[in-house]
Amino acid sequence: MLHSRWETAEFGLPALEVRVSTGSVPSRPQGEPQGITLANDRLSVWRSSEALWLGEHLHLQLGDGEKRAQLTVDESETAAEAAWLLAFVELQRLSGWVPLHAATVARQGRAIAITGVSGAGKSTAALRLASEGWIVLAEDQSWVHPATGQVTGLDRFLRTYPDSLDRFAPHLRSQVKGQDAYGKLLVPLPPCGEAAQLSALLVFGLPECPDTAQRVRAVWECSGVPLLDSSRRISAEGLSRLIRELIIQGTDRDTILAEVEEMLGT
Repeated sequence: MLHSRWETAEFGLPALEVRVSTGSVPSRPQGEPQGITLANDRLSVWRSSEALWLGEHLHLQLGDGEKRAQLTVDESETAAEAAWLLAFVELQRLSGWVPLHAATVARQGRAIAITGVSGAGKSTAALRLASEGWIVLAEDQSWVHPATGQVTGLDRFLRTYPDSLDRFAPHLRSQVKGQDAYGKLLVPLPPCGEAAQLSALLVFGLPECPDTAQRVRAVWECSGVPLLDSSRRISAEGLSRLIRELIIQGTDRDTILAEVEEMLGT
């Protein structure tokens, strides 16, 4: 599962050195843990400024001026999948990448991300754009590198309800590979062979011309919450850059296709 979630192309960006070892996990800090829901699982997390205890059996420690990280796995127990996923998210943040809960589509190396609250229409928008010839990089697991503007996706499938697939992209019906726990059909996405350049973030429910506070809130809401002090600082710097450089505007189900085509159509 971890392999299928995280295998992707390498884009030649400087990487954080990560060492993984088995052994005894250091003693947890005193106090109540923070409860985090991830991958349909509830995980208890303890933290200090530069260390995380992810559940009972996985520990992440940052060191050497934010250039190295150490993952320690309890040698006698199996760490939960949610613990590994959260560790990988923090490591990506420390490497300068920012997660976006957004569908991302691309054409000729240029991309647009589409976000909004759950159920707003990200998946349907991605499906409709796929039927128009756009490459879907991600349905909701997008990653952007603010320093370079590169964006890629970790999703392996575009998830859609049967009626939406039959309405907007019936030609993809033959590619369906089963369904998820919520009854959505799984349409395979092509592997992300290279990153595209992110040009805009379209937000369902946002005014067409949002003010500064609305733009800031929209970007932060779709990027999640970093846990380590260093990942918070790195993420804040990256998000500030995105807010300055991206086109950020509101959209809705009726206008999304035309807006994407107008921005990046060729």
